[in-house]
Amino acid sequence: MSKSFVYVKPGMTPSEIVKRVRELDGVGITSTGMRDAGQSDYKNRLRIFDLKELAPFYNQMGLFSAECHGGARWHVGIMNRRESPFEEIEILRELMPNVLLQTLIRETNLWGYRPYPKNVIEYVVARVDIDVWRCFSFLNDIRNMRAVAEVVMKRGRLFEPAISFTQADWTTNDYYLKVVDEIVDLCGGVDEIVLCIKDMAGVGSPERIRSLVDAIKQKYPDIVIQYHRHATDGLALPALLAAAQAGAKLLDVQEDSLTRFYGQAPILSLQAYLEEAGIKVHLNREAAEGAVQKVREWIGGYDWAESPFRGFDHNVTRHRMPGGAFPSSFEQAEKGGFLHLMPQILRVMSLYNRIVKYFDVTPGSQITWVTCSGMVNRYAKEHGLSGVEHLIRLLTKFVEEKNQNFSAMTKQEQKELLELFRTAPGDFKNLLLGGYGKLPVGWPEEWVYKSAFGEEWKEKLKERKELSPLDSLKDEDLDAQRRQLEDTLGRTATEEEFILYLMHPKDAVDYIKFREKYSETPMVLPTEVWRNGLRKPGDMVEFELWGKPYRIELVSVGDEHDGLIHVVLRINNRTMVYTVETPRAKKAEIRMAKGPNEIGAPVSGNVWRIGNPERGPIKVGDIVHKGEEIANLEAMKMENAIVAPFNAKVVEICVKLNESVQEGQLLFVLEKV
Repeated sequence: MSKSFVYVKPGMTPSEIVKRVRELDGVGITSTGMRDAGQSDYKNRLRIFDLKELAPFYNQMGLFSAECHGGARWHVGIMNRRESPFEEIEILRELMPNVLLQTLIRETNLWGYRPYPKNVIEYVVARVDIDVWRCFSFLNDIRNMRAVAEVVMKRGRLFEPAISFTQADWTTNDYYLKVVDEIVDLCGGVDEIVLCIKDMAGVGSPERIRSLVDAIKQKYPDIVIQYHRHATDGLALPALLAAAQAGAKLLDVQEDSLTRFYGQAPILSLQAYLEEAGIKVHLNREAAEGAVQKVREWIGGYDWAESPFRGFDHNVTRHRMPGGAFPSSFEQAEKGGFLHLMPQILRVMSLYNRIVKYFDVTPGSQITWVTCSGMVNRYAKEHGLSGVEHLIRLLTKFVEEKNQNFSAMTKQEQKELLELFRTAPGDFKNLLLGGYGKLPVGWPEEWVYKSAFGEEWKEKLKERKELSPLDSLKDEDLDAQRRQLEDTLGRTATEEEFILYLMHPKDAVDYIKFREKYSETPMVLPTEVWRNGLRKPGDMVEFELWGKPYRIELVSVGDEHDGLIHVVLRINNRTMVYTVETPRAKKAEIRMAKGPNEIGAPVSGNVWRIGNPERGPIKVGDIVHKGEEIANLEAMKMENAIVAPFNAKVVEICVKLNESVQEGQLLFVLEKV
């Protein structure tokens, strides 16, 4: 009988898992191949159709865990791949029963991008079948982890609190030790948790990581430390070695054939490197080699999803864009037509993150990206490339030459700084007002508030919260939310559908309707066909669905008439004709805002709320007040509040909940009162 490398598995208690890791001869491994590898280098496009082929190898590899769930994979799954995270868990449970399934969760943001109230967090976390819950705060505000920690530990699952790491003058060992103290207090000790150091951008130098791990181990000798690190700066292998030498017991890696630039280090290379240095790596090498080879068989089908910005980037130590945000940000830049401005945006980010200090990991990374890319685009639209270079010179002078001394800038420069954040997204303003929790080393200077809120900055400053969102947000009416979903669907919603809806309302509804129409197609179609379809007559695909074999052949594609094309398919030898609507098909005319009483969309996005949390939905005939939020758009994962410009009666609501709108599209017609 071959040797079993399995030392932890589902069903074990947290204390049993921690004990096994402590006793492990050498270091253990978490593979991120099923989640973070795909998020960091392939825009979360890796399909479970292909990833599930790794499961038999994972089941024998002797992994500590497989990070196969969470982060942005959840959202992109329903939005793009049309896969449910619940489906993925069910498939992997069956195919790799020896492996702990791991998720990544954003404390009060869960798998979304905004803080959720306590009752939503408790409801969702109690109903997702995951073994290891890695939980981080982009503010290192440990208070925000409380609800997740309580539910996970009560369920007998392993809670893995993560400290967000970056290398900066303010992120000293003393700072991090205080964060660890808060974690240990929250979790009642170190015997039922694993502590993760989450180096999400890959900026920790080997000696810096060695120093931090050593400091934590000196204070808490029995704590199990896991080091999660992206490879962007090119120094992942020596940093992982430094962590292991200092006492880290678990390291994150991915398959060598998946490794590009923004994910984790290659598993086989890391094993060889560490063992040459005298550190044993607990790994079934033969099974790991099988997983690496299996990836090579299908990874070529995702070449299109790779970031156009390729190669290691040691400058990440300055701009700190995390691996998970790199490909998606470049994709947004490409779609938005400003890919050529990426070098300037990264430079602005490197200056911005010294003004407003937090950790650039979701949702913080998205706030940074949307704020800085918006700033650069505004200067480019108003003044061209020379205007962008002027912006960089202004910020460089302020941050690096004047050490952020606002009064040391000229009057004209001060005026310009006070306009810097005038078009910043709503989530940036929410951050400044404590909507996500306390910033790690204090609030920004007053000029930032003046810039963001204009003449109302003092009043806004009075609204700033010091509480955790867990204590400041009111519970949501879950019964009302469920009724809203079921009214939209016209039927009873399943528990899983409801949880998807709580996280991402619009995209969940789109996903559910897609699956109602196309059933399990995303789970059975080969990736080439899923992405490109059948392209020429004679092309065909074969698959099995619900135990029945299917064969679909493209017979012909007709000419286009009035935006419509007739496609003939042969399905299991039965010929069928389908009408396909092209982008040129006649569409309903989009109304644009024109008059002063017409409120238009400030950005293209999705209408995810009409009304506001205080008063609930608004309707025609309601009176709204100047400055009151009347709608909220989601764009690039950020919220954008629409506020009433004056006291008014709502005459017409021109959009529907969850509708996609374009910039300038008419949302409301108001009448002054």
